[in-house]
This record gives sequence, C-alpha cells and structure tokens, in this order.
Amino acid sequence: MPLQHIVWLKKKDYCSQQQMQFLLDEVCSLAKVISEIQSVSSGINITDRAAGFTHGIIVTVADQQALQTYLSHPAHVAVGKKLVKNADILAMDYEC
Repeated sequence: MPLQHIVWLKKKDYCSQQQMQFLLDEVCSLAKVISEIQSVSSGINITDRAAGFTHGIIVTVADQQALQTYLSHPAHVAVGKKLVKNADILAMDYEC
C-alpha cells in the first residue's frame, strides 16, 4: 500500500527564502537518485492555518520497506541534515 511521507518546515530566521528554495529543490531532485520515490513535491505554505510552518514536502513511496530505504539513503540523510540546520521540522507517514 502506498505511503505518504509528509514534512512540515518552519524556516529559521537566518535561512533566506532563496536558501530554503534551494533545499526544497534538492529534496525534489532525490527522485533522480532514490528509485523508491514514486513522486515528490514541495512548496511554500499559502494559508494562516499552519501554526507558523512555512514550507512543506510530500514524498510518495510504495510501502514501508521503500520508506525505510528512502529514509536511510545517504542522499536523503545529507539533505535532511541541511534541512535540520535551517528549519524546525515535523514529519508524518501514513498509508493511502
């Protein structure tokens, strides 16, 4: 059963919008190197309902095994470290 990996990002004050966009682009480019990714999207929050979270990422994978492969992939780990330095993060995974 497919899974959605949802990430909410609250950009830190010292992170520019340009830097955050670069990081989001880097996340989206993971689909080129991690075959378990079925789809990936990212964007800027456009509502006032997100408790201050400014950006979001959605990654779709086939199942829990694919999710674990994605999460532990060195390319994901590397971009994840950059995101943690530049944003507060919440993540959720669910079957769809």
